[in-house]
Amino acid sequence: MKPENDGNKMESLRERSKREQKARMQGRGLIITNAAIALGIIIVVLAVKAIMLDTPQAQKKGQKNDKQPLKVAAEETAAPTPEITPEPTPEPQGKDRWIRKNLDASKPMVALTFDDGPYTKVTGRILKALQKSNGRATFFVVGSRLDMYKDTLLQEYQQGNQIGSHTYDHKDLSEMSAKKIKSEINKTNKLVRGVIGIDTTALRPPYGNVSSTMRKTIKTPMYYWSVDSEDWKSRNANKVVKRCKKIQDGDIVLMHDLYPSTAEAVEKLAPYLTKKGFQLVTIDELFYYKKIQTKPGKVYYSAQ
Repeated sequence: MKPENDGNKMESLRERSKREQKARMQGRGLIITNAAIALGIIIVVLAVKAIMLDTPQAQKKGQKNDKQPLKVAAEETAAPTPEITPEPTPEPQGKDRWIRKNLDASKPMVALTFDDGPYTKVTGRILKALQKSNGRATFFVVGSRLDMYKDTLLQEYQQGNQIGSHTYDHKDLSEMSAKKIKSEINKTNKLVRGVIGIDTTALRPPYGNVSSTMRKTIKTPMYYWSVDSEDWKSRNANKVVKRCKKIQDGDIVLMHDLYPSTAEAVEKLAPYLTKKGFQLVTIDELFYYKKIQTKPGKVYYSAQ
């Protein structure tokens, strides 16, 4: 009996071993099958994505993304917006040219004035001397000379000098009627206007004579002088300079731009006065800064 039982046991162990081996084989097969299924799924997903990337919409989107960095780069390298340069202040015109608004009212001023011109040979030298000293003056012109010396008149104006009237024929207005006085003034203004575009704003009576008729008829202020250089008398530059060394603040100086000796005197006098602290100004500037309101037909000797 015992041997039979032992045989049965051995057979039972073999069968169990076969069953276990079969189970292990089935487990391995299942793992391989699952792995194959997973790999297949991955391959399918990748294939779908590849197809989607090849569509026109995907290509367009890719192109848009490619251009974006270029746009950013372009923005980064764009030229800066240029600064807006303000337009220069227009240069004063007309009578406004005769009053500079940047002078120092606390410093002394003197108005050099010149009668009987223009005369290019002399007036040109005076203009150069004034310009070197940053100075201006007033030129009382004679109308009958303007056709010949238009260029000089224009230069006087362009440099900011004031243009006044010394009548057309340099005749004594005090002996004339109102009608003749107006004629002398209007003829001169017409010629001046034809060159510089405006009328004169000041008058110096020839010979310094003034009548009641003149006071009523003339529509601009009239100006005498407080310092007479007597340049017409001496015709000597040194004597003219000597007479002008007594100039004070607010003075009006009488000269004539007909004599070379006067030009020489101004070439010495302009830097001398500037060094002494004087500002060389037009008559309108002188009265503007001294706060004196001038009136038509009235005579003024100075701004003191």
